[in-house]
Amino acid sequence: MIEIIISKNQGNQRFDRFLRKYFENAPLSVISKNIRKRNFKINGKRAKNNDFVYEGDKVLMYISDENYKKWLSKTDFIPQDFNLDIIYEDDNIVVMDKEAGQLTHSASKKDYGNNLVDNMLSYLYKTKSFDMSDKTFKPAVVNRLDRNTAGLVIGAKNSNALRLLNKAIKENKLDKYYLTIVAGEVNKDFKIDTKISKNEDKNKVKKSSEGKEILTYFKPIKSNGTYSLLECKLITGRTHQIRFSLKENNTPIIGDRKYGNPSVNKILKERLNINNQILLAYKIVFPKIKGLEYLEGLEVVSKKYQDIKKLSEKIMTM
Repeated sequence: MIEIIISKNQGNQRFDRFLRKYFENAPLSVISKNIRKRNFKINGKRAKNNDFVYEGDKVLMYISDENYKKWLSKTDFIPQDFNLDIIYEDDNIVVMDKEAGQLTHSASKKDYGNNLVDNMLSYLYKTKSFDMSDKTFKPAVVNRLDRNTAGLVIGAKNSNALRLLNKAIKENKLDKYYLTIVAGEVNKDFKIDTKISKNEDKNKVKKSSEGKEILTYFKPIKSNGTYSLLECKLITGRTHQIRFSLKENNTPIIGDRKYGNPSVNKILKERLNINNQILLAYKIVFPKIKGLEYLEGLEVVSKKYQDIKKLSEKIMTM
């Protein structure tokens, strides 16, 4: 006999539904058969399919230890099991380090299960890392990156955190920093403040007086006259904002197939096998957010930070 106590997240649901989640490796027919055979009791009474379980209820399971272990959900998952590199996590948020080439969201049916959001959801559900009792909420990310842009993406574990973080981002309160390597010399700070619109067919943006405002600050870290390593501080958050802005400055991002310099890209592809834009969302600094005050001043940095710096050194000594 095995005894368990229903937790807060497990409570307030039908017993058969609870068992389906609890015994993820057991077929529905096996669960139904064991309920019919009276192999489960709730607070000392025989359990039926439509009985409800609540926090603190005692469930007795008259099954073998072997079956229990065989049917049980796996609970020793780690983020790597879900292709996730987690930089920071607490009860409200999870900050992940996305790989270049990985989609943030699925773009079509073939992308289901093969993108950052689906991996995050799988991790959070399997490890029960959020309050699963709220059946109306599904964890979500509050910022997204282009497929070939690497770096930090924030996930919200509950509706309150999602609402507060979305508001902070909409009001441009989160400090978001990127690193990139560009073709050309940059020896002083500058900003790009303009308006852009998007061509949906080409998935590309252009300058437009009728478009949406973009504002980005750029700061040179190192330059050899031919290439420059820049830090970019994103104020607004529009599609392709940094990539377009650096093209407008005549210092396009290396490897960028939409906005880059084809001849420079060809050289770097041949010499260093660079096929996509070198752009990393490398740092997020949280402001004071009412309701999430404990996050104020938290600075999260991508593990890929040093990779960009090393690549810049290699390029500048070619």
